[in-house]
Amino acid sequence: MNELDALLAALHRFTSSGLRLALATVASVSGSAYRRPGARMLIAENGETIGSVSGGCLEQDLIEKAQAIMATGRAQLVTYDTRDVAADMTWGVGLGCESETLIYVEPFYPSLAHHPLELLALAAATGEAAARAQVFRAEGNLAGRAGFQLLYTAATPPAEGDSAEQAGWLRHLHRELQACLTERRSRHTTYGTEQGRLEAFIEFLPPPLQLTILGAGDDAIPLAQLATQLGWRVTVADWRPALAAPERFPAACRVVTAPTVDELPMEALDCVVVMTHHYPSDKSIARRLAAVRPRYVGLLGPRRRTERILKELADEGAPVPAGVVADWRFPVGLDLGAETPAEIAAAIVAEILAVTRGHSGTPLRDRAAPIHEPPPSSA
Repeated sequence: MNELDALLAALHRFTSSGLRLALATVASVSGSAYRRPGARMLIAENGETIGSVSGGCLEQDLIEKAQAIMATGRAQLVTYDTRDVAADMTWGVGLGCESETLIYVEPFYPSLAHHPLELLALAAATGEAAARAQVFRAEGNLAGRAGFQLLYTAATPPAEGDSAEQAGWLRHLHRELQACLTERRSRHTTYGTEQGRLEAFIEFLPPPLQLTILGAGDDAIPLAQLATQLGWRVTVADWRPALAAPERFPAACRVVTAPTVDELPMEALDCVVVMTHHYPSDKSIARRLAAVRPRYVGLLGPRRRTERILKELADEGAPVPAGVVADWRFPVGLDLGAETPAEIAAAIVAEILAVTRGHSGTPLRDRAAPIHEPPPSSA
């Protein structure tokens, strides 16, 4: 279960109990911080929480502030500036991170149309990338816009406002949302005139990663479990009914039994791991994957096994283009010294995460840039 799923499940439980709620969202971070903008925590009036906005350093103080915000019914932008040593110690937090974190805390009313979690759920349900704007600070004649939000997808762009005043700030948010969706990166933006000013967090919402596991052996079970824990949408497919049994993969979104290996699902693939443990089947799959071009392909087994498959395909007049082979991962997974099926699953998931995020998978100790800074080559 990913964070959004956990928040939505908690939302249903809390509201069924009649508890007042507040939603805390990290709006801005300067310096070192465990969680980045967009991290969320749902806080109930009894102090129970789901999600996190830090590594556990800010939560208790934030719960107390959220309870006061629930009592007043007015949203508040909370600042934690640990660059100020005296203030850091006054709070009793003592982080020592030398950073500033702005957290927007809003009383949460699930009965309202288009509340924040509903918009996030709508975005996830589309299966496509989306962008969301949330105004977290507003002044002057725009003061009433604090908390305003918009969801943007290619299929459902937000509507323009009617008045000239609305058109200015809304047009600005529209441009920022489109840029966020194009560049696939979150950002902050400021809009201002002599009469008013606002700041907004423009959040890129990537679609859930779709992992297809071709092969339903016992070693596919921990891979499906771990991938599901990360919120990925997992499909397990095999042509052997005894293996492709839904009860073997309760965590998977879909378990598919195909009549033959040549009829395994290959359309609209995102990330694929081939682990059939059957050489002729892997050869057939490799031939088909060359035409589909998923963004990640990993093949289980020693390098020489896949090289043999590629040579045989070339000899048969069906060569896999060199540019395609260069993107395939064989053997699949990062070099973690993995031995057991669970360890191998961890190595595979780590590699998929690194590839799809555009990172190297090397130790953070060896990284000169800040750990959350996107690499220059990432999209």
